[in-house]
Amino acid sequence: MNTNKRRIVITGYGAVSPLGCDLDAIWQNLAAGRSGVEELKEVAVPAGFLPFGAEVRAFDEKKAVANRKVLKVMAADIKYACGAAKYTLQHAGVEKYDDPTRFGVNSGAGLIATEHTDLGDAIHASIDSKGKFDIKKWGREGIERLFPLWMLKYLPNMPACHVSILYDAQGPNNSITASEASALLAIGEAYRVMTRGTADFFLAGGADSRIHPLSMTRLALLKKLTSRRSEPQAAVRPFDADRDGYVPGEAAAFIAMEEAEHARNRGAKAHGEVLGFGSSFNRKDRKDAFLRAIRSALRDAELETKDLGLVVAHGSGAIDEDAAEQEALAAVFGADKTPILALKGYWGFVGAASGALELVATLLAWQHRRLPVSINFDRPEPNSPAINIVTAPTDFRDRPFVIVAAAHSGQCAALVVKPLVA
Repeated sequence: MNTNKRRIVITGYGAVSPLGCDLDAIWQNLAAGRSGVEELKEVAVPAGFLPFGAEVRAFDEKKAVANRKVLKVMAADIKYACGAAKYTLQHAGVEKYDDPTRFGVNSGAGLIATEHTDLGDAIHASIDSKGKFDIKKWGREGIERLFPLWMLKYLPNMPACHVSILYDAQGPNNSITASEASALLAIGEAYRVMTRGTADFFLAGGADSRIHPLSMTRLALLKKLTSRRSEPQAAVRPFDADRDGYVPGEAAAFIAMEEAEHARNRGAKAHGEVLGFGSSFNRKDRKDAFLRAIRSALRDAELETKDLGLVVAHGSGAIDEDAAEQEALAAVFGADKTPILALKGYWGFVGAASGALELVATLLAWQHRRLPVSINFDRPEPNSPAINIVTAPTDFRDRPFVIVAAAHSGQCAALVVKPLVA
């Protein structure tokens, strides 16, 4: 056992999500088994598109961002990241961190879709008499109509950038773009940076919005979206035999990570301790990617599978992805019958926010000592290896858990956390 390894604890967490932006509201929806997938209200969806998704609820951007002037250079993803960061710092009891050079920020980010209003006029002015885009007209007339700072709204490093500026975080800073693995990879990197002694306090997580016609088009072209057009709340079905794909969502979530002695000295409450992290990549064999990431995290934590009380699965609801993950989970945890919690039925495909949002939900469950159910798991896949999906409210055992996140392109991450008793 490595006794010189710095202990890293979680002293706060927060989210902007389809279940709400207040931790109590998020927990009430989880405890009630209530999905955030609904008919889309805030976005005009073209004919033939999926008519539902998981939209952020009850978010006031003007309260989340102190300097309201910068809102005009923030896409929704960035605004959500700033909100989740603010709520996390409030939960951690930090108004202003004492040493900004030891305060780091890592954020997962997605491919931020451009609003048509930012490019529409410029592109329209560049159409020639035959109705085709003319690059010369673009240079002469179109580009003049662009908002000069428009690109700053859509760069994937902007969530981490704006959060750092807002809270004067001058320590290590990074942005990770690996789809649904992004947030957990960002948390894992922050954990490793902290164990090396480079920072004492970190905000780590991710933000993404896939509630946009361009994002939905990309998912449709990848053939990842569900074919369902009714019963929105039953559409995302992790590991269920009738699953058939994603539903787009949007969210942001962060955790505050702190060196244990530093947290103790300021009187902070520790909700959990990060024990280990692992990552992997295999585009051709997703089962292998899951297996290696999980086993790497367990080795880093110096634990065996029998030591765990819970697995928070990736569980995307896609046919092939869930099949590969189920095989991996059965291979690692099947004999121990470890409870498997799948949460995407509550918020669908939230991209780069995924792993962080599921970690926040699990920490909330620990706070209430109760696991929510894996909604929409009604019928196991025939002839698939058995895993112990949580289908009824269950006591949360005081044992470490592992949370898993993966990208459809092959990246995979796993984080081992020990819940701490107040």
